[in-house]
Amino acid sequence: TQVSITPDKKDVYITVAITEGLQYTVSEVKIDRFLLDLKDRARTRHHLRVTDEEHPVGGQLMGAEPADFGPAALKLVSAGFDVIDINFGCPVKTAVGGCRGGFHLSQPDVALEIVSRTRDAVPGEIPLTLKMRRGIDDSDASRDRFFRILDGAFARGAAAVTVHGRTVEQRYCGPSNWDFLRDVKRHVGARTILGSGDLFTARDCLDMLSYTGVDGVSVARGAVGNPWIFQQAQALAAGLPLPAPDIAEQRRVLEMQFELCLQVGGPKRTLGTMRMFGIKFARMHPQPVGVRNAFAATRTLDEWHAVLNYWYSAAECCVPGT
Repeated sequence: TQVSITPDKKDVYITVAITEGLQYTVSEVKIDRFLLDLKDRARTRHHLRVTDEEHPVGGQLMGAEPADFGPAALKLVSAGFDVIDINFGCPVKTAVGGCRGGFHLSQPDVALEIVSRTRDAVPGEIPLTLKMRRGIDDSDASRDRFFRILDGAFARGAAAVTVHGRTVEQRYCGPSNWDFLRDVKRHVGARTILGSGDLFTARDCLDMLSYTGVDGVSVARGAVGNPWIFQQAQALAAGLPLPAPDIAEQRRVLEMQFELCLQVGGPKRTLGTMRMFGIKFARMHPQPVGVRNAFAATRTLDEWHAVLNYWYSAAECCVPGT
């Protein structure tokens, strides 16, 4: 059973998740033109940073022009990424409006040219994978285009495809269609399909595997604020469910992520990132509303640490009114 992560905008979080049982990840999405224009400077080096702990890790690539994908993919390989992952699923307006990401699900010929050019450019030992949504919309034509791209990608050498059960039009709203994921897995047979969408708990991961028959699952938003989801899913699959992380464990992980953010992004970036993650982590706390409001109000790193010291220390400090 494979449990992987598609990051939610913060590559540093990958390192945290790896320590908590993550088996495989892809990087934050990289725009092909951005990579090709990127200079080797200290302030931009983190965009191509791969640590020893991260392997195996895929470099996630998104763009508009087929000709740019091969050279950009080679840059990721040179940086140390083990897999090249093409994003045909991003539903964000700026991506779709720029003819990137999920937009390619509307044009199979261009999408498959991208696959061919990328596969031809990178060494044969580097796996090529895709990330797709189930189509632009719910129309039959959209479904037909999806399967044309899926079949064509495997025929051109793709090693695996991650399929999200929402359409591009849905963005992040509405349910993920697991019936569609089941149809996809039945269609491809022994080829590798990872499922994605509506995976917020370890039980969700196991339910998707059981219901759809996919070969693994890819967790995105469900892992933000809950890096323990990976080891919990693995334990649950083995019949050994883990208890929820206690206050001390939550604090340990928050402090680890804080230090990593500080190393990579400096104080200003760290405050914004860790304010957001503190809010996300609050849902695991016995007093989620108080913790969420406290992190949201932080304006300095000292204030952030004060929240950590108050809410994540002795049990009596977690009781409202004390």
